[in-house]
Amino acid sequence: MYTFNVPKMSCGGCVNTIRAAILQVDESAVVEVSLPTKTVSVQTGSSEEVIIKAMSDAGYKPLL
Repeated sequence: MYTFNVPKMSCGGCVNTIRAAILQVDESAVVEVSLPTKTVSVQTGSSEEVIIKAMSDAGYKPLL
Protein backbone atom coordinates (compact mmCIF):
# COMPACT_ATOMS: atom_id res chain seq x y z
CA MET A 1 0.00 0.00 0.00
CA TYR A 2 1.20 3.47 -0.89
CA THR A 3 0.22 6.63 0.99
CA PHE A 4 0.66 10.06 -0.52
CA ASN A 5 0.21 13.59 0.77
CA VAL A 6 -1.70 15.64 -1.81
CA PRO A 7 -1.64 19.26 -0.60
CA LYS A 8 -3.55 20.62 -3.62
CA MET A 9 -6.59 18.43 -2.83
CA SER A 10 -9.29 20.70 -1.39
CA CYS A 11 -12.79 19.42 -2.22
CA GLY A 12 -14.95 16.45 -3.13
CA GLY A 13 -14.36 17.10 -6.82
CA CYS A 14 -10.62 16.73 -6.24
CA VAL A 15 -11.23 13.44 -4.45
CA ASN A 16 -13.33 12.13 -7.35
CA THR A 17 -10.75 13.22 -9.94
CA ILE A 18 -7.89 11.54 -8.08
CA ARG A 19 -9.86 8.34 -7.50
CA ALA A 20 -10.87 8.17 -11.18
CA ALA A 21 -7.29 8.76 -12.36
CA ILE A 22 -5.97 5.92 -10.20
CA LEU A 23 -8.75 3.55 -11.22
CA GLN A 24 -7.98 4.24 -14.90
CA VAL A 25 -4.52 2.72 -14.47
CA ASP A 26 -5.65 -0.07 -12.09
CA GLU A 27 -9.38 -0.74 -11.99
CA SER A 28 -8.94 -3.16 -9.08
CA ALA A 29 -7.07 -0.67 -6.88
CA VAL A 30 -8.47 0.15 -3.46
CA VAL A 31 -8.32 3.92 -3.03
CA GLU A 32 -8.88 5.56 0.35
CA VAL A 33 -8.90 9.35 0.44
CA SER A 34 -8.92 11.59 3.51
CA LEU A 35 -9.73 15.17 2.59
CA PRO A 36 -9.10 16.54 6.14
CA THR A 37 -5.54 15.14 6.17
CA LYS A 38 -5.05 15.51 2.39
CA THR A 39 -3.83 11.94 2.05
CA VAL A 40 -4.46 9.25 -0.52
CA SER A 41 -3.78 5.59 0.27
CA VAL A 42 -3.72 3.12 -2.59
CA GLN A 43 -3.61 -0.65 -2.45
CA THR A 44 -2.58 -1.72 -5.93
CA GLY A 45 -0.51 -4.10 -7.96
CA SER A 46 0.80 -1.17 -10.00
CA SER A 47 4.10 0.51 -9.24
CA GLU A 48 4.32 3.65 -7.15
CA GLU A 49 5.58 5.52 -10.22
CA VAL A 50 2.46 4.59 -12.22
CA ILE A 51 0.17 5.86 -9.46
CA ILE A 52 2.18 9.08 -9.05
CA LYS A 53 2.02 9.69 -12.81
CA ALA A 54 -1.75 9.12 -12.89
CA MET A 55 -2.34 11.62 -10.08
CA SER A 56 0.13 14.13 -11.55
CA ASP A 57 -1.47 13.87 -15.01
CA ALA A 58 -4.82 14.61 -13.35
CA GLY A 59 -3.34 17.80 -11.85
CA TYR A 60 -2.60 16.58 -8.32
CA LYS A 61 1.10 16.03 -7.78
CA PRO A 62 1.59 13.98 -4.61
CA LEU A 63 4.37 14.54 -2.11
CA LEU A 64 6.22 11.50 -0.83
